[in-house]
Amino acid sequence: MNTAKFDWGEELHQTVVKSLTTSFGLDFLLLEDKHGGDVNTIHNAYQGVYATDVERQRFEQREGYNSHHYHSHKNYIATNREGKKAHQAGTLTDTYTGEHFSANDKKNLDHIISAHEIHNDPGRVLAECNGADLANDSSNLTFTNESLNKAKKAKTMDAFVQTLQGQQAATTQEIVRLRSQPTLSEQEQKLLNKLENKAAADFERMKKADNKAREKYHSTINQEYYTGSKFARNVATATLNNAFRMGTRQMLGLILAETWFEFRERIPVVFDKHRHTFDAAEFLQDVTEALRAVWYRMQKKFSAFLTTFKDGALGGILSSTTTTLFNIFFTTKKMMVRLIREMWNNLVQAFKVMVFNPEGLTPGQLAKTVSKLVAAGIAVAAGVVVNEALAKILVFPFGPELAAFCGALATGILTLVMNYFLENSALMKKVWAFLDTFKDKYQKALEYYKEVNAELDRYLLELSALEFTIETSELEQFSLHLNVVNSEIERGLLLRAEVERRNIVLPFEAGNTRSTRSWLNKL
Repeated sequence: MNTAKFDWGEELHQTVVKSLTTSFGLDFLLLEDKHGGDVNTIHNAYQGVYATDVERQRFEQREGYNSHHYHSHKNYIATNREGKKAHQAGTLTDTYTGEHFSANDKKNLDHIISAHEIHNDPGRVLAECNGADLANDSSNLTFTNESLNKAKKAKTMDAFVQTLQGQQAATTQEIVRLRSQPTLSEQEQKLLNKLENKAAADFERMKKADNKAREKYHSTINQEYYTGSKFARNVATATLNNAFRMGTRQMLGLILAETWFEFRERIPVVFDKHRHTFDAAEFLQDVTEALRAVWYRMQKKFSAFLTTFKDGALGGILSSTTTTLFNIFFTTKKMMVRLIREMWNNLVQAFKVMVFNPEGLTPGQLAKTVSKLVAAGIAVAAGVVVNEALAKILVFPFGPELAAFCGALATGILTLVMNYFLENSALMKKVWAFLDTFKDKYQKALEYYKEVNAELDRYLLELSALEFTIETSELEQFSLHLNVVNSEIERGLLLRAEVERRNIVLPFEAGNTRSTRSWLNKL
């Protein structure tokens, strides 16, 4: 490829047409990109993002919180019983203050993560975990004084600590005031005890207990959901659906592109033929011929269509899986979902070439081919960004279509520029040549014998022209006929006809097996 031979107009036309019929033309028909992907994840549920309306409705229509149900759990009762024994023995410690309970102190068994929060947790509902079992797991139960427990209520630990810190100055001031009085009424004494219990709160201990409980809690629901059949079933369904749609999009897009390329060659001919004198019968015949030519083109490229479907399906599987993995940790935007899909579509082809190297390319040529495929993926990604940006601006009628065209045009231009650079840049030529120095001995041997074979062919052509007065073009035509015939019988008939035509005397009778064997036995 050089500047003189490189037809920028034709290459741009083909690239844009293929982009329009795949990445930018059929998405609206076959693919629907969703904010957060096609599979529900716990992270997305916390953000209020659901892939299906069924799960959204299941969360919105969950049963109401029942305090008795959570506080009558068998482990809650058993833990309370054990705490009572420890309290009587004087070994029970207040987790939120670090102090031992005295005999007269009132203790409460607290849900570190409140039962109310767990019941209304979107992640728990999505994972279909039993709220009472999670709330009353030993990792989420601890003893603290009654004042802190009642003040905490259903607040999260962070919110409760913030509240206590905000009240700290006023609490301290009130404690000082009450202690300065010579005598206190029973009510004032209760208030003083309550304030002292709240003032004794150790915020670091409280946060540490909360972090430990939440780590166990989230680990449980993540394991329950992501290792369960529900998630596996949803992933499999979304992946297969995306694979089929991606494969269909790529194959259908290629069919439409090839159809257009064939019509593009024939339409000007038909137009010129009927421009001055129009004959309906001849016009219909020409259209029929054009349709027949399209059909023949489709038949010739049938295997290419199947390969395109397979590659598109594999890209769909990988993109769906990648998107789901991303959404486990963060919520993907619609544009990112599309970018992942389009990049995988090109990366699959690059991996195929890189791993299998079906054409036996040298290291330099292999690197160049893979670079072109990756560059095409980058170009498509850039086109997607352009398309999405313009779609937000061009809100008038046919604006989305214009945005899609601009995206395809950007993809086409970038693809051509990068391909031309990779093919013709002096720097890249040096890179490919350098990589070719790492050819293995088999590649070097193969190239050597190819050169020897080419030289032998040239020598035999010259020799045949001198010795047998055979025209080179005739010999080439005869060789072509030999390669075309499909059976030994046809090949034998062709050789026999050529021998008779040139009056060549053979030491055996052509076509006679006994004569041929007799001659071979004499050798």
